[in-house]
Amino acid sequence: MTTSRFIEQLSGAPSLHGLFEDVGSLHHGRTRLDLDGFRFDPTRKLSLYVFNLVDDDGAHVGQYHFAPGAPEVVGEIGNAGGYVEAAYRDRGHSKEAVKALGELAQRHGMDSFIITCPKDNAAARKALDQVGVEMTNRGGELCFYDIPASKSN
Repeated sequence: MTTSRFIEQLSGAPSLHGLFEDVGSLHHGRTRLDLDGFRFDPTRKLSLYVFNLVDDDGAHVGQYHFAPGAPEVVGEIGNAGGYVEAAYRDRGHSKEAVKALGELAQRHGMDSFIITCPKDNAAARKALDQVGVEMTNRGGELCFYDIPASKSN
């Protein structure tokens, strides 16, 4: 799960791009996603949220992004992605972050969203297997997971 390094600052008010300006933080378990800002992916022509992943002790442990929209809108990378710093892996942060993103997906009227991770990232795949369903018939370097837009799992 990676955040694109080719994103730009979003021009204009986030609401003009279909994003909610009052998001602030999303929570699940001991993990919090603090809104870092709004960005624009010029390759996919998508507006997105960028969140800092924070542990309950206040430590910055990673980053996630979320782009609302149907699969045909978000393209081959999906709606969401991110990372957890090496020192904080295998502590459930990915699983909790993805569940927290479900709240935002629901707010955007989505029943589910797609998140990707590299095929060789066993820890991320384990976390995603616990909250979603791996989608088959996809090639390449990424695994795709369909995640319910609910954080109650």
